[in-house]
Amino acid sequence: MRLKRGSLSTIGGLIAIIWFASIFSSSDAPQETATSASPTQTITQSSTPTPSVTESPTVSQETKSPEATKPAPSKKPTTKPAAEKTDLQKLIPELVLAAEQGAGYDRDLFRHWIDADGDGCNTRREVLIAEAKVKPSVFGDCDLTGGEWYSVYDQVTTNDPSDFDVDHFIPLKEAWDSGAYAWSSEKRKEFANDLGFGGSLIAVTASSNRSKSDRDPADWLPPNTGYRCRYITNWVKVKIRWGLTVDNAELATIKEFGESCK
Repeated sequence: MRLKRGSLSTIGGLIAIIWFASIFSSSDAPQETATSASPTQTITQSSTPTPSVTESPTVSQETKSPEATKPAPSKKPTTKPAAEKTDLQKLIPELVLAAEQGAGYDRDLFRHWIDADGDGCNTRREVLIAEAKVKPSVFGDCDLTGGEWYSVYDQVTTNDPSDFDVDHFIPLKEAWDSGAYAWSSEKRKEFANDLGFGGSLIAVTASSNRSKSDRDPADWLPPNTGYRCRYITNWVKVKIRWGLTVDNAELATIKEFGESCK
């Protein structure tokens, strides 16, 4: 079959267009590939990597200053120490409560005013010498001159030792009733002449000593009110020293002073 000349020209034009199109398509392909790369591929191929999360300058808890990690101060209130107890308050629990035994007392059962060290001065004179505010001269058979004495029971001062008695701080009758009834004669003698503790015997006016007689603090206290706390404390010390008991009224008075004496 023969084609017309016009038809051949048309077919040739089409072939030429297809050929040119193929050339342009092959030359543009690499450029389209490069420009159409995904964002992920672009970051991966970059010469400067993006910092990861662990490289962030954000401060973590581990890098906080020591000041920030200090424990909060305790809000628990501090307890103040208890006030110091007085000598009397400390001693009261050592006292033994018991009923008194009054039968059979005789002053002669307590041999007293002995010369224990053989220096010529008996117990009474030894106390007067020891308690003198102005020391006396001692001569002959322990005669005392030139001294001065002060009675704390009634605040009286004297230069004449014969004006003063030496009082058994715990009266002999009180001692007997509180346990001395069961002692040996030797122990009662030691009690009546106790120079081993300064509070056992005391030089005071004869009038105050006789006013006191054999009464305990529930029935008698020194007229000198400023001395009463010391009087009660010393009374308790002597009772404890000799293992003597206290009765109910006596203990009640002692406890009352224990609350008020400072």
